[in-house]
Amino acid sequence: MGMNDTSNGASSSSGRLAKLSGVETQYTNWLAKLMLSRMWERQHNVAMDPPRHIVNTAKLLAGSFLPSKIDRAAPIAAPIFILGTPRCGSTLLQDLMSRHERIGYITYGMDLVQNPELFYAAHWLRAKLGMDVKGERYLQDSIVVHGGAPAEAMRFWGTALKLDPHALTWPQRRASDFSADEIRYVQDTIRHVLYCFHSEGRDRFLTKCPALLTEPLLLQDIFPDARFIHLVRDGRMVANSLIKLYELQVKQDIAVNHPVFKEGSHFIPYPRVPGLEGWMQEYGPRDLRTTAHIWDSALNFVEGVRPQLRNFHEIRYEDLCAEPERRINEVLAFCDLPPPAADNAAFRERLAQVGKVSHVNRYSGFEEVERIASDNLRRYGYL
Repeated sequence: MGMNDTSNGASSSSGRLAKLSGVETQYTNWLAKLMLSRMWERQHNVAMDPPRHIVNTAKLLAGSFLPSKIDRAAPIAAPIFILGTPRCGSTLLQDLMSRHERIGYITYGMDLVQNPELFYAAHWLRAKLGMDVKGERYLQDSIVVHGGAPAEAMRFWGTALKLDPHALTWPQRRASDFSADEIRYVQDTIRHVLYCFHSEGRDRFLTKCPALLTEPLLLQDIFPDARFIHLVRDGRMVANSLIKLYELQVKQDIAVNHPVFKEGSHFIPYPRVPGLEGWMQEYGPRDLRTTAHIWDSALNFVEGVRPQLRNFHEIRYEDLCAEPERRINEVLAFCDLPPPAADNAAFRERLAQVGKVSHVNRYSGFEEVERIASDNLRRYGYL
């Protein structure tokens, strides 16, 4: 059994670097191309060390007239975390929510410089001097990003929460496993992010990072009033798309010559759900049985921690695509946020693009996924 999929998935790639599928990369000016082209070509799920010339420029600005002036005593009001497996449509949900007038987020530009104290300088360079690049990300999934778009910030979250990118199992850490300085670093990073948006009145932090799927209890320890949004997508689609994600990730590891992920130790872009290590050993990363089990285990994991989460909301990707405005307003209401303003052109523009993609996937093996994950497929209305 097979199916064409024109939703939020990855397509195959060829060549040394992952190629764009019909979306031309655009630089705002020649200086932006000179400074950012190397970084753009070296995109990776776990960001590499930023180019020295960009860091030095940001340091010069931050040390002179663009310091990030955060108040370390100021509370962080109800940060919002999107939970879900990779390929569940979380980028779409994040992109829609980030257009809201009150929401701030880690941008690609901030993720590039890594150091939170340089976030404001990097943000200013893009917003005021037009230092930007725009194009389809290397995952070739019709998602167009730029320096101001929300990033997953995998490297930040992995480092801050001690998530070893090489390990296939992560211990369930809680706040008691971290020092006061380590907890403060996470909180201050979010303060630095929100400071970048302070002139726009964006006072609520939003993030989505697949690595955080298994960390909601730790995040709730750090942010007691956090909001958790669990996004679920048909496991038959996710299982297929995860394999394509892995293939593209391996190619990108090689293409950018990532210093952390070399031949034989490629980055595994799968959530560290219970059972992952065993399925990887038994079936391998390219097997539909592995990815079907990952989807099934992810839903079981969230179901297990759900009673301990104070603020939890669940939504299906398919429902979001069918009724995007209604569903996004329900999510915003859960977050104690009003609907986007009627004159919010950026939100309206993105809302009109829901369901429009430039790639087609051909998925198969649905019976195998149904055999492994029938209970959850049925529970969420996919069977």
